[in-house]
Amino acid sequence: MPCLFGLQALFHRVVLQGKDDRLARHYPSVGGRPGEDFTADFIGYMRDHLDDVESGLATQVQTNEVGRSVVHLVLSHWLTTLGIEQFTLLEIGASAGLNLNFDQFYGCFGQLRMGDPSSSLRFMGDWFSNVPNVPRVGATAISKRGCDISPIDVGLPDDEVRLLSFVWPDQRLRFERLRSAIAIAKIHRPAVDTASADEWIAQQLSRPSEHATLIFHSIVWQYLGTETQNRVKRAIYSAGESASSTAPIVWARMEPAGPVADIQVDVFDGSSSEPQHFRLAEIGYHGQNMKWL
Repeated sequence: MPCLFGLQALFHRVVLQGKDDRLARHYPSVGGRPGEDFTADFIGYMRDHLDDVESGLATQVQTNEVGRSVVHLVLSHWLTTLGIEQFTLLEIGASAGLNLNFDQFYGCFGQLRMGDPSSSLRFMGDWFSNVPNVPRVGATAISKRGCDISPIDVGLPDDEVRLLSFVWPDQRLRFERLRSAIAIAKIHRPAVDTASADEWIAQQLSRPSEHATLIFHSIVWQYLGTETQNRVKRAIYSAGESASSTAPIVWARMEPAGPVADIQVDVFDGSSSEPQHFRLAEIGYHGQNMKWL
């Protein structure tokens, strides 16, 4: 599957860069429509550009699903139920860091309004199965930073196209959301460090803080490997030992839970030797159909 996905992305990248008109006429992302001769054109391009295909398949698959920002938006409101008004956001596996700009996006369902109402990137009622039971006023992220083992810089044209190429070309809404998030990121540049998750989170948590720290990751845990997972967890639990009600540590994650993902949270606030645990919601892997529990 990774090879197939990488091959699809390679051809999509060729089309987005305007390098082959015969392929482009089959791709909805550039205004085309798949035709009966798509297979012949596909094979023809491979035959004519075999060296480029082989080198392109060596490119690492890297995605940044901005639909998951609905989780960041809802969590920022849920944090106020813990008495948190300001927090630092640390995101593991942030890719291009697009979701660090969650507060530049807008979410709305019923009477709940989240983020920037003037944003071009909007998550409306069809993103939610029910109204999240959170306060109307959210906490403010006063600092946001992420890490990735191989981050993408959407300020670089080649990186921007590479990130766009990993969206299936017929998924126009996802493609448009990603383009909107990239445009926002070019104005509000996210801070993403090139680092291993375990070393980075230990370093970040070693710094004293006078307010809450929210650690977040989505659909990344299984890719870290057992040893890295254990070191990340140890770093969080170790920092949690000195957490307090005024400077709690909140570990939130959106990770696989069968056919959907779920949102689980551990809160370290010094009130107990073990964190408080919450299972807040179930959600689709792209951030759709959030069901508040």
